[in-house]
Amino acid sequence: MSFHDEMLAVVDEVRNILGPDDLDWTRHQLTVRMRTWSGGAKGLGTTSDSDLVLPQKFRVDRISAAEVASSGGQYEMGDVKVLHITPADATHSVGFTADQLKPPITTDAVERVYLLVGPHGGEYGLVELQSFKNISWALILRRRTTTP
Repeated sequence: MSFHDEMLAVVDEVRNILGPDDLDWTRHQLTVRMRTWSGGAKGLGTTSDSDLVLPQKFRVDRISAAEVASSGGQYEMGDVKVLHITPADATHSVGFTADQLKPPITTDAVERVYLLVGPHGGEYGLVELQSFKNISWALILRRRTTTP
């Protein structure tokens, strides 16, 4: 195991302490939902969902006014960021892959929905997966204004 992978395991274990079983410091739970529509396109027919429930250990913050101003129009006031997500190690025994956090959409009948449960709960869409740091990724999410 590489030093990087060893550090991912250590960092992930430290992040577990923030969860509801220890310090109970994190107030939000995130689910990545892939919703499939039976009618062949988003909004048509009935739905079936496939969920990836992330552990309740990631910090959720609002995007600041300074981040909105410097984003070149990518971020909006009200966007939230899910911080300190541990990337997967080489064996996928810890953390999450980019495809788990941002599952590929291969057909018009599938949509990606991010469900936050907690003080800022609701359905969100993905603005950006920030995956450039070695031990800490982030999701930028925007509340969905309409639901089919």
